[in-house]
Amino acid sequence: MCKWIYAGLALGYVIFTIMVVLVVMIVVGVRMSDPLRWLILVGWITFCAGNVFVMERLGTAVFPDCRMPIGSEEERLVGLIQPVLDRAGSKMRIRFLVRSAPEKPTGSLGYRTILIQSGCLPLASDGELQGILAHELGHLRDGDRVFESAFAMAGLFSQLFRWGCRLVRWGFGVSVLVGLVLLGILSPALLLLLIFYFLDGVFRGLQWGLKRWIDYRQDTFAFRVGCGDGLRAWLERTGLAANAHRIRRLEKMK
Repeated sequence: MCKWIYAGLALGYVIFTIMVVLVVMIVVGVRMSDPLRWLILVGWITFCAGNVFVMERLGTAVFPDCRMPIGSEEERLVGLIQPVLDRAGSKMRIRFLVRSAPEKPTGSLGYRTILIQSGCLPLASDGELQGILAHELGHLRDGDRVFESAFAMAGLFSQLFRWGCRLVRWGFGVSVLVGLVLLGILSPALLLLLIFYFLDGVFRGLQWGLKRWIDYRQDTFAFRVGCGDGLRAWLERTGLAANAHRIRRLEKMK
């Protein structure tokens, strides 16, 4: 159920955003034919949902903090993920990238890429690493990362508002005159983009409320494919205070 709520929320945000854009364009006097409106709508949905696949294909070209795993790392990761795929009845072909930046945790991207934090490889036991991989496989299997990307792209207009505000602040930092000039030039655009800023806040709040339940769902998936103990051990070792609620749930499942 959580998966479909998240998917509906992401799709609703994408559609609602472009509908607001179309309404604003009509209000300011832009004339469009019905086929053009449908083309804009379909194009926007395709852009928001499909962007993550392009980013995934580009891989290390757009993620400079990531690298391809060396042979021994690849062999270990494939050997650990394959039993999980077999138990889940999945035929996905998982691709791995190793994250060099220590401040960025293990995650996943798109529909088949797992980003492994480089510190996990020497520190985690095979059981712990398998639990981590199972959790991320659950995200990929349910399309959570595709929905997250759609949220991020739908928030493009809100991000433009933030950039505009930063530019005005920078102008006032240079001098009052420069700030007033930039404010006068950007005010009409910022007023229009303010709508999307508030809209983004509402949808981001709803997304934040679902994120914990999505992690719970993938912890349950990891337990179901026999990796719950390893995942729990890793959560205890790396952040007992931050992960206490997830650890308690895994203990109850056991």
